[in-house]
Amino acid sequence: MHVVTKVSLRKALGEVRDTLARLSDHLEDLIDLGDFWEIARRYAVTNSFDSILMLLGIILGGYFGGIEEPSVILKLILAGTLSIFFSGSLGTYISERAERELKVRELERAVLMTLDETFISEMERRKAILIALASGGIPSILVMTLSISFKICELGLIEIKLSYTLSILQALLLLFIMGFYLGSLSGGRRLSYALFTLGAGLLLLVMMIWLGV
Repeated sequence: MHVVTKVSLRKALGEVRDTLARLSDHLEDLIDLGDFWEIARRYAVTNSFDSILMLLGIILGGYFGGIEEPSVILKLILAGTLSIFFSGSLGTYISERAERELKVRELERAVLMTLDETFISEMERRKAILIALASGGIPSILVMTLSISFKICELGLIEIKLSYTLSILQALLLLFIMGFYLGSLSGGRRLSYALFTLGAGLLLLVMMIWLGV
């Protein structure tokens, strides 16, 4: 009986040790802010690239369409910005919330207890919210700056054609800077990345001219 008790105790302690090890691994994954910043940055950069290209297309469409009222372009940019914010934030929140709930459920299976309404589940929920805000907010701020030249035009300080030129150049510059930043994250080839993202904007411009939009 004594031997059986010792074996049982050793087995129980082994199971506890394994459970604590799994708990430690899961907690490290959940609390890892490096992972949080990496995901937020990836969403923000990807959505910013898409958003700048989209707004560049709208501005080019206004130019080739002969829109000479700055107020019209300002409304289009504002509508695009709101659309970018809501689609970026809500889409990211839904996907991130699902992913983080999955992590919590995996941790629950490891510790054999529910973690609803705990610090861990609350922290994961807040991470999803912050990532969503970065995903929708940063691109919205960037594309909203493309309206500056049209606002100046609306005040009567510059001509509409100059507004278009400045806004298009600004969009291309933002694409170049974004590529340069991505290149710095990769540890090299910053100019290659910058030229690639800039080339995407120039390709859009060439295609719109070629298609006669």
